[in-house]
Amino acid sequence: MLFSTEPKDSLKDLFDREHEVKALKDGLNERLVLVLGLRRTGKSSLVRSTLNSIDVNTIVLDVRKAYDEISKKVTSERLLEELHSSMLKLDLKEKLKDLYSRLEITLESPLRVKLSPRNLIKDFVEVLEMLNDNGKTVIAFDEAQYMRFSTIGMRSIMAYVYDNLKNVTLVLTGSEVGLLYDFIGLNNPDAELYGRYYKAVNVDPFDRKTSKEFLVKGFVELGVNFDEKTVEEAAEELGGIPGWLVYFGKLYEEKGKNALNEVKEIGSELVKRELESIFARSSYYLYILKAIAVSEKASWKNIVDYVTVKTGSPALNATISRDINNLLKMGFIKKEIEGYAIADPIVRYTVLKKF
Repeated sequence: MLFSTEPKDSLKDLFDREHEVKALKDGLNERLVLVLGLRRTGKSSLVRSTLNSIDVNTIVLDVRKAYDEISKKVTSERLLEELHSSMLKLDLKEKLKDLYSRLEITLESPLRVKLSPRNLIKDFVEVLEMLNDNGKTVIAFDEAQYMRFSTIGMRSIMAYVYDNLKNVTLVLTGSEVGLLYDFIGLNNPDAELYGRYYKAVNVDPFDRKTSKEFLVKGFVELGVNFDEKTVEEAAEELGGIPGWLVYFGKLYEEKGKNALNEVKEIGSELVKRELESIFARSSYYLYILKAIAVSEKASWKNIVDYVTVKTGSPALNATISRDINNLLKMGFIKKEIEGYAIADPIVRYTVLKKF
């Protein structure tokens, strides 16, 4: 179903992503693939659906599940637990039984992996070596930028996999593209993965025409009558981001023309929580986003002037430069010829209405 809010797991449920599917399949012949795009553009759906369509062992790990909000770390225990839980879906029961016995790993009910107090880095590598010995395997790390919080040294492990485990392909998805590049060390010669070739697959928002086609097809699928003008407005105001289009489609049958406002309100509550977590890191983030949101496109001077007025003191150029760069890396803003713009219209709406 097009309007399902769960990540798609079948190619028949993907809409207008044939180019991205082909690019990802071609990339699986390489050692490292990056799947990049804004939040809610469908990266997880693309990866899961594509991997489910190929005849090799595939594992998908959502790194956010291993992220501990209290310690702000991706702990080795939780990451390894996620790996083992995903492996249980593979047809490797006897090999897993031998491996688990050797690593002193037991399973509990309901399904949970219980790890022994061993060298978890060594265990992680041994698991990957077993998968490599079993033939072609694709391991996807969803929202892989969270790996920068890992306590297990994942860059070193990934470099080892890249250099030594020829049957394993690593797929990293990231909505915070700059932070993912930082993690793999794209511009850092001292980073373990620096200089390794990777295939990049970009998952962009739909254009306005495709957004309309997506909505119309979804409504036809549900047998829902729709108003052309409202669909036009949704295609224009939701920025072609599939996640928001899906919410609009699901709400339309009940809310009609009010569905667009409902999406903005629901979406803004989700985005508000995301923004609050970053605003706690720097007081400038909110003012920078406000300056851009108010004018839609903001120059460097616009931002500096706005921050100066709001803080009541001259803004520090170095701090503003750092925070703009961080917002770019996190995918909240983008740089265009006319100036800086907010990448997601719901983020702009949230900044204007909720802060």
